[in-house]
Amino acid sequence: MPPGDRTKLSIRLLLLSVPPTLGLVALLLGQDASWDLRNYHFYNPFAFLTGRMGHDIAMAQVATYYNPLLHLPFYAAVVNWPPKVVGFLLGLLPGLNIFLLYGLARQTIGPTFGDRAPWWCLAAALMGLLGAGNLSEIGTSFADNMVSLLVLAALWLLVRWRTLLSAPGVAGPGVAAAAGLLVGAALGLKQPYAIYAVGLCVAFFALKLPWRRRFVLAFVFGLGVLAGAALTGGFWMLALWRRYQNPLFPYFNQVFQSPWGATAPYRDERFLPTGLGTHLFFPIWFTIDPLRVAEVPFRDLRLALLYLVLICWPIHRLVARMRKPAAAPTMGPTHPAPAPMLGFLVLFMVVTFVVWMKLFAIYRYLMVGEMLAPLVLMLVLGRLVKTPHRRAALVLGCLALILVTVRPAYWGRTAWGNDYFGVQAPAVQAPADTVVLAAGLEPVAYMIPFFPPEVRFLRIQSYFTGPSTQTNATDRLMQEIIADHRGALFILYRAHEAATGQAALAAYGLTQTKEGCQSFLPAIEPDRSQPYYFCPVTKERR
Repeated sequence: MPPGDRTKLSIRLLLLSVPPTLGLVALLLGQDASWDLRNYHFYNPFAFLTGRMGHDIAMAQVATYYNPLLHLPFYAAVVNWPPKVVGFLLGLLPGLNIFLLYGLARQTIGPTFGDRAPWWCLAAALMGLLGAGNLSEIGTSFADNMVSLLVLAALWLLVRWRTLLSAPGVAGPGVAAAAGLLVGAALGLKQPYAIYAVGLCVAFFALKLPWRRRFVLAFVFGLGVLAGAALTGGFWMLALWRRYQNPLFPYFNQVFQSPWGATAPYRDERFLPTGLGTHLFFPIWFTIDPLRVAEVPFRDLRLALLYLVLICWPIHRLVARMRKPAAAPTMGPTHPAPAPMLGFLVLFMVVTFVVWMKLFAIYRYLMVGEMLAPLVLMLVLGRLVKTPHRRAALVLGCLALILVTVRPAYWGRTAWGNDYFGVQAPAVQAPADTVVLAAGLEPVAYMIPFFPPEVRFLRIQSYFTGPSTQTNATDRLMQEIIADHRGALFILYRAHEAATGQAALAAYGLTQTKEGCQSFLPAIEPDRSQPYYFCPVTKERR
């Protein structure tokens, strides 16, 4: 077999081994027990399929109103398959990103790294998967590293068919529209992926095309985004509009002013940078202190290194222009061809990062940027360093530094069992006449499917709503339900939130009885020291 064929076969076998390997890694890491899983990843699709919108109220807090379509496959898998099968798939599916990353690398690194390009492309793709964010989500239900498949597919389309973008006719706009459709589908499933739609739309203006052509491509791409978002999220936005008069409820409610929520944006602004210095050096800041962009610690140097290299790039170009013109260079291995689409990819990364920083600054949402950072880093270094062996040494040094220092985030894991959640729900004597009030801030919605379906759940205290002097329609609806209810009332709360739970009851004119409390603790709960309490509640006499 010729050496070239052996290389192709080796690369293909290695690529094919990545997804199942990550599936096995997911099994070794243990079952996902993250806060978001217990809050809405399982409950939202359950509530959607069983028509509980309006029956339960705000049980997954703000996330109650997220599009359930994203987690429908996860819900179906948990209901029908053993936990280890689900876990393996939650590792295998994110592993499919390797094929798109490798395809992108082949289209871009090839002209820069010459004969050994396949191995450099493989290195770029593997490093894309070995990021702190992606590794932390292997085997989990967050799905950031699965929605990424849509964005990477859009990028691959644009890079693979880049010659069509400048060709006459409708082929170029057709490619742009298809890419927009994919990114829009990602946006419809998960709203924070809007950052990639903005980044790609602006990136068209980095192409070396007439301005009018660039505008047309960006415009058609935008239309594709709208169509894709309507395809995966339109039904949910319509449902939210009809019920709450806000298609993004509860977000941007200062604009839509739905009576069902506060007149507030409901954005999580904990991680947004402040001050000019922090904005300018944000990749450095959060590399030093990862808690600036995440609830749990992690470490990954890739974005900081890329940031530094991108600063060096314009300086290098300016210095090169200031030098006196030299003799025309001869074609040879020390002068690699310009990296295709480099400006496009760099502008995409920069714009995406800036929009992410201003809107969210939550590291998980930058998953695609994390995956692409090694590839873009290698491309820019290929332009900065012309000598092949020096370029190879520098790239290897950067990749090795990233690899040996990476530390994934930890979102909570538990041992594998025969049941994904291990919920033994408290006994309820008359389900059709029972209302359960959830208090505190702990995620409890995942327990609801294990209660009799007739039981109604109200979240009287949460990140979304709670006792307040400024009530909204959601608060008033719960007050009316409780006032009109003639059957059994119970409160559900975590042991460490007993005091806040009693305060919430008092705001509704309720008190917990001293007798009849049941304690329980589902197997999925990482903290085994704090059980849940399920206690009878009575209305105060007035």
